[in-house]
Amino acid sequence: MRKPHGLSLIELVIVLAVLGVLLALGTGYLRSDRLQVNQAARSLAAQVTRARLEAIRRNDFVGIQFLTSGTGGYVVFVDQNRNGTYDAGDTAIQTVNFGQGEWARVRLTALAGPAALVFDPRGIPQDFTGATVTLSDRAGTYTKGVSLSPQGRASLP
Repeated sequence: MRKPHGLSLIELVIVLAVLGVLLALGTGYLRSDRLQVNQAARSLAAQVTRARLEAIRRNDFVGIQFLTSGTGGYVVFVDQNRNGTYDAGDTAIQTVNFGQGEWARVRLTALAGPAALVFDPRGIPQDFTGATVTLSDRAGTYTKGVSLSPQGRASLP
C-alpha cells in the first residue's frame, strides 16, 4: 500500500489556524505606537547621559528639564544663572516636545521626582534625589518608564 505524501486538508487547516493565532498575538508587540514609546524612552535615557557629558565638555552646569504641560517633553540646557532650572537666562542645547513631529504618538504621562537634573562641571548631579519619568502612547495603553538614579544615571527597567 502506498503512503500519501504531503498534508491532508484537516492538517493544513490546523496549521493555518495556529499561524493565525500567533500572528494576531504578535501584532500587539509590533505596533508603531509601542515602538515609538520604546524609542523615545531610549532617547531620553541617552539625553541624560548627554547632559552629563556636555557639563564636563563645556566645564559648565548643564541639565535636563522635564516639561509636564500638554503632552510633555524635555530640554537639555546650559544653566548659566545656576538656579537649577531652565528659564529665560539659560541656553537650550536641545528641545524635544512629545506629541508632535518624530514623537507624535508619545506623551509624558508622569514624573515622580524633581523636574530638573543639573550636572556640575565635573558631571556630578546637583541636589538630585532620583526620579522616574513615565512615557506612554496616545491611547495610554502602553507605558515605559525611565528611572534616574541619584547619581544621574538613566536606566530602562
